Amino acid sequence: MSSRLLLRVVKNSKDLKLARRSLMLQNAEFRTCHGGAGGKRWMFTVVMATDTTSSLYQDMIDRKIIHPAQFKAEGDSTIKSVTKLKDGKLLEIEWNSGGKHRYHSIWLRHNCHCPDCKLVVSGQQTVAIETIPSSITVQDIDISDDKVMKMVWKEGDVTHKGYIPTDYLKCYRYSGNALAEKSEAENIKFSTDTAIPEIDFKDVMETDTGLYKWLKLLGERGLCLVKNVPTISNQIREVIERVCYIQHTIYGEIFEVKSVENASNAAYLSIGLRLHMDQMTYESAPGIQLLHCLKFGEEVEGGESVFADIHHIVDVFRREHPKEFEVLCRVPVTYEIMGYYKSSGREKPVHQQIHKPMIVTNQYGHVISVAYHENLTGALQAHEDDVEPFYDAYRLLVQSVHDWPYKFYHRMRPGDMVTFQNRRALHGRNSFINRGGGERLFQGGYMNIDEFKSMLIYLHNTIGDGSRLCRMGLNDMC
Repeated sequence: MSSRLLLRVVKNSKDLKLARRSLMLQNAEFRTCHGGAGGKRWMFTVVMATDTTSSLYQDMIDRKIIHPAQFKAEGDSTIKSVTKLKDGKLLEIEWNSGGKHRYHSIWLRHNCHCPDCKLVVSGQQTVAIETIPSSITVQDIDISDDKVMKMVWKEGDVTHKGYIPTDYLKCYRYSGNALAEKSEAENIKFSTDTAIPEIDFKDVMETDTGLYKWLKLLGERGLCLVKNVPTISNQIREVIERVCYIQHTIYGEIFEVKSVENASNAAYLSIGLRLHMDQMTYESAPGIQLLHCLKFGEEVEGGESVFADIHHIVDVFRREHPKEFEVLCRVPVTYEIMGYYKSSGREKPVHQQIHKPMIVTNQYGHVISVAYHENLTGALQAHEDDVEPFYDAYRLLVQSVHDWPYKFYHRMRPGDMVTFQNRRALHGRNSFINRGGGERLFQGGYMNIDEFKSMLIYLHNTIGDGSRLCRMGLNDMC
């Protein structure tokens, strides 16, 4: 745009804010001058506006509603052409990099990134959905800027002028097979490698690169052994707080795992523990568990830690027992724990109960979460026709877990901290016997899965390649 045209538009605008909006110059600098007959006042810019949209993408970054790193994996998001369909109710975008995707006008309007529609910093939407009628159409489109698609929406006499970054459009494409392809990309890449990946404590604590490596191993493999952790109390908290706050449960924040008499929890005995997930009685069970070995005397025989990937087990189970798999997806299980008495060893009385299926799939049939704890299953509350089919299916799944050939075994040593996805990596232990004065003492704690995933995505986008991460066992339907 020439400086002369810019001045004319500004002179004819009654309001500075209106002038900015009509020109889509969110960052332009204006000042007051005098001129014309009778000392008439008008506004003009001291900025030469060679391209009115060139500043829009930077403006969104300045407003902190987007970050270029979040779209790193999308590559070239330049739009080659846009075609209006159904009189503007639908747009078809063709990308320079190949491929076409369709977007509804109401979706585009709801995702407008202009200052009237997105809050600074948080990027929260301020447009009320009830103000956007289903009949809204896109009237005008401008793709002269490689980074931004400008639009004018129209409904009757009401118009709205706004824009959306093109990398946002490409990232959140949804037409055709786009969603199925994204869901497929998030499937876990299973491995039969039973060596537990390792990382040094100093790397995790002292550099963001080391922190990213640890979280990425946890995300991809489901477990990771942190070595050379100081054998002092509360190191669990130090490690967790590199990512987020520690998650509180009915066992407090940091709990000890050791053999005690008359324990209310099998974990505090010396018996073997069958493979399980912790805290299945929660609607949102802890996502990451950490167990820090403080003492493990040579006099203690047995007590090795055991792990298995339940998502891998269920993947095989589904192929071998499709009818039973369907039953476990459909019939809810009761998970229950109670402690009404002081001898339960908890700070407050407890009676948790929840009903949920063992296996949850998304709209594409991909397994997104599994809940598994044999000792916390309460009284089944299912339709009478489902009782026997459920127990037949459950028995088969339990047998599949017990017979699984790709288990991880590790005898913890003082200074080891095993970290694992509680919703993916089943954990247990072999029974142990103390032949002398030795002691087996662990400290444990939990990390919220959403906060873990948040930090991993941030580091993956800023340090890593930004590609889609695999599922982590939470109820994310994508």
